[in-house]
Amino acid sequence: MEVVAQQSKKQHRIMGKMKNFFGSFFNKKVRKIALMTGLLALLVVTGYLNFSLNQKAVSINAGSKTETNMFVTLKENRSDSRLAQQMLLQEIVANQSASEDARNEAQTALTSLAETIAYENNTENLIAAQCGYEDVIVSRNGNKLNVIVKSSESEISNENLQKIMKILANAMDKDRLEPENGDMLYISIM
Repeated sequence: MEVVAQQSKKQHRIMGKMKNFFGSFFNKKVRKIALMTGLLALLVVTGYLNFSLNQKAVSINAGSKTETNMFVTLKENRSDSRLAQQMLLQEIVANQSASEDARNEAQTALTSLAETIAYENNTENLIAAQCGYEDVIVSRNGNKLNVIVKSSESEISNENLQKIMKILANAMDKDRLEPENGDMLYISIM
C-alpha cells in the first residue's frame, strides 16, 4: 500500500510539472509569439523560393527566343512575391492581438522590403540607361546582388562592369562593393 501511495505522489508531481510546462506553452502570449515567428519564417522561405525559382527560370530560358517574355515574367513573379510579403507584413502590423515586438519586427521588415524594392527598381533603370542594355533585372537579398542584363553582346565590357558595380555600390551608400564585408555580385547576360 505504501509503495502504491509513493508512486501516485511521484506521478502527481510529474504530472503537475508537465501541466505547468504545457500550460505555459499554450499561454496566449506564447501562442502569439509562436504564430508571428512562424509567419516571419514563412516570409523568409517565400523570399528564398522566389529568388531560387527566378535563378532556375533564368538558366532554363537562357538562349531561348522568349528572352523578352522571360524578363517580363521574372519581373512579374518578383512583383507578385513582394506584394504577398508586403500584405503578410501589413496584416501582422495591423493585428492588434499580435505582440508589440511582433508588430515592430513586421514594421521593420516592411520598411526593409520597401527599401529593397526601391533599390532594385532604381538600379535597374540606371544600369539600363548608363550601360545601354535592352532590359535589366536586379535582385537584392541583403548584400547579395544578382544582375541579369539583356544584350546583343556575348560578354559584358570592363567599362560596363565598372559602371554596374558603381551604380550598385552608390545605391547602397557605399564607395564600392566589398567582398570582405559580405557583398556578393552575380552578373548574367542574356
